[in-house]
Amino acid sequence: MSHATSGWSARRYVPEGVSSLEVWNHPVLGRELWELLGTERVERDRRAGVPESMLAFHLLPVLAGALADLVTEHDADAVWICGGLTCLEGFTELVEEATAGLPFPVYVAEDPRYAPVHAGLRLLEPLRPRRPVALDVGQTSIKCASPGAQRIFERDTGVVPFLHIGTPRPEDGRHVRAAVRFIGDALRAFVEQGEAVPANTRSDAAIPSNTPSTSAQTGAGTPGALCLALPCPLDAALVPGGCTYGWEGHAPLVTDILRAAGLSGGGAVLVLNDAELAAEAARGDPRLEDSRRVLCLTLGFGPGGALLMRG
Repeated sequence: MSHATSGWSARRYVPEGVSSLEVWNHPVLGRELWELLGTERVERDRRAGVPESMLAFHLLPVLAGALADLVTEHDADAVWICGGLTCLEGFTELVEEATAGLPFPVYVAEDPRYAPVHAGLRLLEPLRPRRPVALDVGQTSIKCASPGAQRIFERDTGVVPFLHIGTPRPEDGRHVRAAVRFIGDALRAFVEQGEAVPANTRSDAAIPSNTPSTSAQTGAGTPGALCLALPCPLDAALVPGGCTYGWEGHAPLVTDILRAAGLSGGGAVLVLNDAELAAEAARGDPRLEDSRRVLCLTLGFGPGGALLMRG
């Protein structure tokens, strides 16, 4: 199903051979996986005085145990990992050590934060847009990329608070409006300023509430196509499922985001689950060329998962 607003036409897109998986609540050591392998665990360790050099080390036993279960469950022959937690000090080296005895290879993305958005740009190439833009909306930040720039916008939880799945949501819907503003403002700010940020750098930024919209409406950099990845299940009508933004069931979510961004022009918008986009990024990793079934994990606030299957 396609949703149109102000010249933009959004549709659900699932890459060929990719299936999303629900792994965040996988049982490990009597807990759900996100509780032991996610940002909240890392922040608890930091508050307890664990040195930065040891944060990744504390995650590895949980990761190795979960991989052994999930690879068997989904009959995978390789694992590919991306996401913000992979940027912890020593993570890649520790993964290599901790998984060396497993009967399948485990690879960490070479550009673990931005690999999915660059895959999103590749998905847009057949549309031949004048300037494609890809957004990977995570639970803690938004990663944006265009052919000449990339940028991270951090979530301000004082403005857009975490609402865990199963907890009450404000009846007035202010949490959805706050999430829409966060994503829409990030998209607009990236379009306005993104080209000033070289593609080989990182720029973390909070979005001020008074971000102007005039140059996004009139600037030459307005994108001709968008790839939008969201951290939740999505049905064919783009109705979102649960996540910490609390927007489950809000049918006009994508339309609201596009309106909040205030972009002129128009074009196609491909909408994916964030783990599906990660799996598309894994497809382009040459280390996986001989792997037929790849378990793809995004590690951030909590783990997301998808299975990449090649014929």
